[in-house]
Amino acid sequence: MEQDRAVELILIELISSRICHDLVGPVGAVNAGAELMGEAGVADDEALALMRKSGLEAARRLQLFRLAFGRAGNSVDTKSMRDAVAQSFEAEGKVTLQWEEIGIDPAHGRLVLNMVMLAREALPFGGDIRVTRESEGRITVNAAGKRAAFRPDIENVMKNEVSPEELDPRTVHGFFLRNLAHRTGGALSVLQDDGNVALIYD
Repeated sequence: MEQDRAVELILIELISSRICHDLVGPVGAVNAGAELMGEAGVADDEALALMRKSGLEAARRLQLFRLAFGRAGNSVDTKSMRDAVAQSFEAEGKVTLQWEEIGIDPAHGRLVLNMVMLAREALPFGGDIRVTRESEGRITVNAAGKRAAFRPDIENVMKNEVSPEELDPRTVHGFFLRNLAHRTGGALSVLQDDGNVALIYD
């Protein structure tokens, strides 16, 4: 069973890498085209602004997906991962991120990136996300905000063994994170309180 899970995760990584690689170029070209149209003055300013904003948002999301789910996340330094998610949150304008240097390797940096991205899903109205590491190695990602909470089905796949056949697009990230924690030699815990959630790796 564990071997099957490992194969499935590798396939997810490879497919995600390919999708992100193939889409980064076209999305970048759309954004570049919008800039050229703006310089030439042949399009409506409002439409151009929307094109630029959408293109940049798509590019940021693809970069996050590439680092979180693709093979690139196994070798990119943690600072690059932190900067990528910070830029995405800053552009969105709803979530603040406190993720200082905590001295971890790329594999654990990728784990934290996934924890942060999943914590964002628990903040429907925005809020604050903070990454901390204790001396014994425990890593905690706290998310606080109005009605902060994980959906029950997402919480379930992070806490319990779930068959891949039971997953859907909403829950697959929680499944991926739980198994990624196991692959990096630890375990994932989930805590929820009124307006606060925490993902803990130790």
